[in-house]
Amino acid sequence: MEFRRSGQRDPRRRRVLTDMLLGRSDTSRSNSLSARLARHAHKSEHYGDAPFLDEQLRLTDLIPRRLVTLIGLFVLGLGTIAGLVMLHTATPNWANAATGDRLAAFDLAGRASLAGWFSSTVLLLSAVMSVLVYTIRRHRTDDYQGHYRVWLWAALCWLLLSVDQTAGLRDAFREMMTRVTGTPLMGDGTMWWVIGYFFLLGGVGTRLGIDMWQSRLSTAVMLLAAASAVVAVLVPLGWVLPEGGVQAVILSRGAEMVAALLLLTAMGLHARYVLLDAEGLLPIRVRDEEDAEDDYAEEEEYEYDEDEVAAEETVLFGQNVRLHRPTTHRTSRPAPPPKPDAFSAGMQAVSSQVGRKLTKQEKKALRRRLEQERLKRQRRSA
Repeated sequence: MEFRRSGQRDPRRRRVLTDMLLGRSDTSRSNSLSARLARHAHKSEHYGDAPFLDEQLRLTDLIPRRLVTLIGLFVLGLGTIAGLVMLHTATPNWANAATGDRLAAFDLAGRASLAGWFSSTVLLLSAVMSVLVYTIRRHRTDDYQGHYRVWLWAALCWLLLSVDQTAGLRDAFREMMTRVTGTPLMGDGTMWWVIGYFFLLGGVGTRLGIDMWQSRLSTAVMLLAAASAVVAVLVPLGWVLPEGGVQAVILSRGAEMVAALLLLTAMGLHARYVLLDAEGLLPIRVRDEEDAEDDYAEEEEYEYDEDEVAAEETVLFGQNVRLHRPTTHRTSRPAPPPKPDAFSAGMQAVSSQVGRKLTKQEKKALRRRLEQERLKRQRRSA
C-alpha cells in the first residue's frame, strides 16, 4: 500500500495547509483582541467618552508659531524688568525708615526678591524650550553624528542657572574653591565661579551656536544674550563702574535679567524655526553657483537625446573608456535623481575595464569631468 506519493502536488498541499494555519491563527488572535477590547470598552462614569482628550494641546503646541507673538512676549518682559528697576529705586525705605533698609521683595541685590524670581522663571522656561527643540531636532534625517544632543546639555545649563538665581550656587562654588585651593581670586574669590561658568557655558554655547547658525535671527539674539551676560559679570568685578553703588546694582541686575529674557527669546525663535522646518513651511534657499558645482552629483539630472548623443573616448584610471556625452539641466528638487541608463552603462564599462567597482568619489569625479568637458565644448562652439 502506498501511503504517500511525491510529486508536484505535495508542495501545493504544504502551502495550502500553511495558509490555513496562518489564517486561523490570525483570526483567533483578532477575535481575542476584539473580545478584550469589548470587555474594557465602557464609558467613564464622570467623563463619558472623553472626546476632549483628542483636543488636548501637544508639547509642540507650546511653541509660538507667529513672530509677532514672540516680539510681544519680549516687549512684555522688558516692561517687567523696567517695572522692577523702578520699584527698586522708588521704594528704598518702605521696610524700615530708621535704618534705611530696602524692602526685600523689591531689592535687586537680594536673592529672595522679585528680580531673582523673574530671572529664575525665565531661565527655567528657556530650559523647557530647549527640551522642545530637542524633541523635534532629534528626528532630523541628515544628523548622522547626533549633534542634536547638545540641546539636552543646553537645557541642563539653563536649569543650573535657574537654580543659581535663587539658591546662590555661585557663592557656594566660590567658597568651596577658595577653601580647596587656599587662593581667593579677585579678593573674595569671585573669579572662581566666573572661570567655571566661562568654560561650561562657553563650550555648550559655542556648540549650540553652530547648530543654530541656520537661523540667523535666533543666532543674533543669542549673541546679544551673551553680551548682556558679560556686562552683568563685569559690573560686580568693578571693570565697568568702579565706584559701585546703586547704579552698579541696577546695571548688573538689569543686564542679568535682560540676558535671561534674550536667552528665552532665542530659544523660542529657534524652536519656531525648527518646527517650521520640520513641517516644510520654510522657504527654499537658492544656493550659490560654487556650492551648486560642488554638489553637482546630487543636484543635476541627466537627460539624453538619442539623435544628439555622441560617443567619445576618454582616459580614466589609465584606461581608454568610450562614454556618451550627456546634456544636463538644473532642477529645483534637491533630491538626487535616478541614474540614467547611458550613464549606468558607462559606469559598468569603466568598472569592467578597471576590474573593480568604482567608489563614490570616483563616480563623482567622473561626472565632474564630463561636465567640465561639456562646458569646454560649449565655449568652443560659442
